Amino acid sequence: MDKSHILQEVNSDRDVEAQHAAPVGPREDLGKHAFSIAYRRLSYYWSMVLLIFATVIMIYTIAKEWTNPPWNYTHPVSEIFIFLLLLSWIALLEGCQISIVGLQAIDIELYKQTHPRAYQVLKLAHKGPNVERFLVGRQFLLLFNGFLVTKVSGADGDEFYIGDWHWTREAANFFWKNSVLLMIVIIVPGQLVSQLMAAEKMLGFLNLPFYGYYTVLLPCLIMESTGLVHSSYMLKDVLCKIGGIDVSKGDPKKRMSKDFLYYSRVLISIAAVIFSGVFIIKGLSKKQTNATDGPGWNKLPGWAAIIMTLFFLFIMACAEGLQVSALALAKTHTASFKDKSPLAYRTTQLLYAGRNMQAFLVGRQTIVAMMMVLLARVTSYAGSDGELLEGGDWGMGKGFNQWLLQTGILGAVLVCNVAQLASQVTASIFPVELINNHIMHILLRLMLLIEASGVVNACWPLAWGVDALFGLEKDPFDGDENVKTPAHDLLERKKSMGIPTQKGVSPFDLHQPETEYHMEYTYKVSYI
Repeated sequence: MDKSHILQEVNSDRDVEAQHAAPVGPREDLGKHAFSIAYRRLSYYWSMVLLIFATVIMIYTIAKEWTNPPWNYTHPVSEIFIFLLLLSWIALLEGCQISIVGLQAIDIELYKQTHPRAYQVLKLAHKGPNVERFLVGRQFLLLFNGFLVTKVSGADGDEFYIGDWHWTREAANFFWKNSVLLMIVIIVPGQLVSQLMAAEKMLGFLNLPFYGYYTVLLPCLIMESTGLVHSSYMLKDVLCKIGGIDVSKGDPKKRMSKDFLYYSRVLISIAAVIFSGVFIIKGLSKKQTNATDGPGWNKLPGWAAIIMTLFFLFIMACAEGLQVSALALAKTHTASFKDKSPLAYRTTQLLYAGRNMQAFLVGRQTIVAMMMVLLARVTSYAGSDGELLEGGDWGMGKGFNQWLLQTGILGAVLVCNVAQLASQVTASIFPVELINNHIMHILLRLMLLIEASGVVNACWPLAWGVDALFGLEKDPFDGDENVKTPAHDLLERKKSMGIPTQKGVSPFDLHQPETEYHMEYTYKVSYI
């Protein structure tokens, strides 16, 4: 690498931003990266073809009734409608989270007339502790919807064919039975498109006529009020005590009221997690779940199914925690942990370089969706008639098996509390400590590699198309340095770390892959 690319060493006791102006790209002739650029642009086409193929196969499967939904017979048209409705709801849950969290620092009263639907959502969402409540409730709804999509479109059969076109057993098992094509459908239109749109145009996305107040915010707050996910609040209190964090110094308006009802819900949540865990471990060990049902899976012994499930939970927890740490550290001066936690600093250098933050979010979402589909399989009981093992549910009955075990509700309770919310809470309190290890650094590189492979790159042209269709305009405060948004925080951190940026390009610009001079810094960074 040319000497001009090496970041200069400076006094780490102060924020680097105070000592150097941020370098502005381009740093190198993009002609040297012609193959990388050509491959990326080509990936938009073949990834789109793959997505269309996957979507057709999923809908064809449902239409042919080759699925195993956790309810009695319904017409295929109804199940296709449910499938598309669940995917749409997942997309709204993903996009609204980006907007609600990212817009916390703006004065929403300024946009009451210009963005009335967004104003209605933000007025309630930003009241008191409602952002935290929304995030907790949303996490469960998102996961449970993902579990239901997996059940509604999950394969039930040993052979796949369309007319005279018969798939080989190996192809049917890999792409169809093991839900590889389903993962692509969930990841791209279900999750990434709305995320990418909302990240760039937070206010505009929230103002779209899907009425997020009723379709997203209220359902999430209602879900949170059930108490099934309150265990995360208790964990947060415990970790704050361990970390010596004085919660009384926080914003009193954001503080949650800890009354009798609060602690009752915490106990309900803990009991639900233990109850779910017991039944899922029992089902895994006795080979009642889908972890040991189907070609290849049926050869897995019970103890191995338990270990595999724990591994999936661990990977999902790491992916969730890494995202929270990445966003939290974008607001933190790196000089505060550079010497004490060098691996965490190195990880943030790689994360914030070039367009890596966007690439990370795409790769991370891919891994999370993969784990969601796999955990939906291994934590839900197989079959559609109630029991796989006579008397195997300790006398709970067919209704319990069908509506709590087969639908994946108990699995969602366990996964949401243990693999998602617990790691998110931990990362929010200890963001540096969580990523100061080789596991997280390797996982980050894997996420970047997944995005670079192009397998889910259909999300980019789809996002461009939907953005153009709705005619979304940039947020009114876009580029205003006085408004603290995630994009602003990331640009500040790039400057403080001496990472080159391109003038006029936001870290979350939808068209960034075509405009950011990033090739030299996307997967290769010189460390201070």
